[in-house]
Amino acid sequence: MKLVHLPHVTCFIAAFASLALAACGGSAADTPAPTPDVTTAADSGGVAADGAEKTDTTTADASADIAADTAAETATKPDFPPQPCDGLIETACAMPWPSNLYLQPDATRKTGYALRFGATTLPKNIADDQIGPDDYALLDGYSVGSALLMHWPNLDIANLPNEASISLSLADDAALVWLQVDSAGKVVRKVPWFAELDATESDLTKKTLIVRPAIILDPATRYVIGVRNLKDTKGNAIAPSPAFAKLVAGQTAGTADAFRQARFDSLLGILEGAGWNKQKLTIAWDFVTNSQQALHGRLLKMREASYPLMDADKAPLKVTKVTTFTEAENADIAAQLDGEFTVPQWLKADADGNQRLELGPDRLPIQQGTVKRPFEVRIPRSALKGEPHGLVQYGHGLNGHYGEVNAGYNGTIASTHKLIFYSCFWTGMSNPDIGSILTAIGKMSTFRTMPDKLHQGMLEALMLQRAMRDHFAELPEVKQLGVVVNKNEMFYSGISQGGIYGGTVLAMSKDVTRGHLGVPGNNYSTLLLRSVDFEEFFALLKGLHPESRDQQVLLMTIQLLWDAVDPITWYRYLEKEPLPGNGKHQVLLAPAKGDWQVAVLTNEIAARSGLGIKLMTHYGKPVFDVPETPYPYAGSGIVLYDHGNPWPPPGNLPPHDKLGDPHGKPRKMAHHQKQMVHFFRTGEIIDVCGGDGCTPE
Repeated sequence: MKLVHLPHVTCFIAAFASLALAACGGSAADTPAPTPDVTTAADSGGVAADGAEKTDTTTADASADIAADTAAETATKPDFPPQPCDGLIETACAMPWPSNLYLQPDATRKTGYALRFGATTLPKNIADDQIGPDDYALLDGYSVGSALLMHWPNLDIANLPNEASISLSLADDAALVWLQVDSAGKVVRKVPWFAELDATESDLTKKTLIVRPAIILDPATRYVIGVRNLKDTKGNAIAPSPAFAKLVAGQTAGTADAFRQARFDSLLGILEGAGWNKQKLTIAWDFVTNSQQALHGRLLKMREASYPLMDADKAPLKVTKVTTFTEAENADIAAQLDGEFTVPQWLKADADGNQRLELGPDRLPIQQGTVKRPFEVRIPRSALKGEPHGLVQYGHGLNGHYGEVNAGYNGTIASTHKLIFYSCFWTGMSNPDIGSILTAIGKMSTFRTMPDKLHQGMLEALMLQRAMRDHFAELPEVKQLGVVVNKNEMFYSGISQGGIYGGTVLAMSKDVTRGHLGVPGNNYSTLLLRSVDFEEFFALLKGLHPESRDQQVLLMTIQLLWDAVDPITWYRYLEKEPLPGNGKHQVLLAPAKGDWQVAVLTNEIAARSGLGIKLMTHYGKPVFDVPETPYPYAGSGIVLYDHGNPWPPPGNLPPHDKLGDPHGKPRKMAHHQKQMVHFFRTGEIIDVCGGDGCTPE
């Protein structure tokens, strides 16, 4: 394992490496352990080609002209930004997050901006590793899942709604308003939100205020924020910073913020038009979200270039080992095929040995030849009779192994429902990648390595689908077993990490149109601190970045790069806006109430976002602004599985309860398996729980 050769860093990484190798997190000794997403011995049987995006009709005019109100910013300046820190918040350099200070006017970008932080804006660790701006300049805005980050010592948030009271965020007397506006500055809607003080910090003087959107934001869109009526724990009003007071008064001439005045005149006018007196504001600002082109152009270029290469390859699959089982050894699985597949390679090692995408002048990847990756196939006994069987790609759990396809429940599904399961690594977040993940945490300036590798991982999943469709049935080892493949049945099933990234793969796939997302979520910047899986990694992060405000900025910073593969940015391609050449794709999401590892909350946010993902009846609680959809339903939907765990309390901490982690339970239930396979073959979500919600049998 490669370690970071910096003072203090190597020892931190070494101390946590053995913990991280467990891959699925841990828990306190006095609470039940979470269910890991690994296979135990008992479970085993031994957009367009150039990266251009499709027009987003929901934000039709809000991209190219989004900077129309900020012409004064385009004056030539020797450096951008003119100061590294935003003075609107005096106690944290990069706050308020996401700050408009770092949106550099750039007419060549879809939004009209390039994201350009200062050389010292972003946090550095105790070994003086400074996160620089260059990797983030690939982007033209901020995350569609970005939280707002602010800080005032001893803040009282009693008048701010939490995740259990989101409806209050839209009230006329709310302390914060989050407005979506069009290119003309007209308010399109209020964005619902919820607030939390950082629960990982015990010192009230240091706690970050985190305000999360309760919907997935639109891409290439402007948002305006206004905050008022904040008090500290002694009842004293929180005063505006001197920098903000000067912007409100229009008195920035001769200051570093003078170039921002026109922008603030615009956004303050928008707020006043919405009934918010600028003289009573504690703070206000705006930001722009990334375009889909900036986020997805790289992966779409890889996809469009790689499919023809796979089609031209006459032998992309090679079986290297055949293992057969007697019925006594495995009642469900007759044979296991291990092999390797050849796929286009887009990663290249940099001078430090980190694998990254090699980008051309157009900021799009350049292919680096091909690479061989391992894969595994499980043949059920039912397939030996010559009856056609469908193909199911399995997505493994957090930092896991493709061998998790061996899990006993997959064998049961395969033999019961006439399906052949296959799997490969999630390159970027699989067992072989743990070393590079630890390195990225130890040296956050290199974090782009992980999402770049995940680009390759997503591509490999897509290309294995194509190879299995076109070549698997013709392999001599398959013919010898008498297996017949039904190429019209191509499905996907992933759990945990595989349930998360399944949304991304399904949105891109030209071969698989229906998938099961087991215990899924989205938006890693929200998921991480709500997961027991991240506890050891977070301990490492805290050791290297001891200031909690830096930790929160770091999570938002890395999400900017993670967004390119996070399903939070890909869900819209499933049903609402299919990619060019794709029809509508459907997913069945099956979360577990009270999940310790993946926050169910994030699925509710997706359902609230108007992307075609429905919340099925018997969810177990009201979800603000999300009506429940009755069974049966043809399309994408969320079915909650309730094993008796309580709903987690609000806040950015993982849940713990006396019943133990329900994360691994739904996938093993026969009625859930029946629901999944029915969905695969019909696109219909049916009620398999007797009309009272999917509670324990």
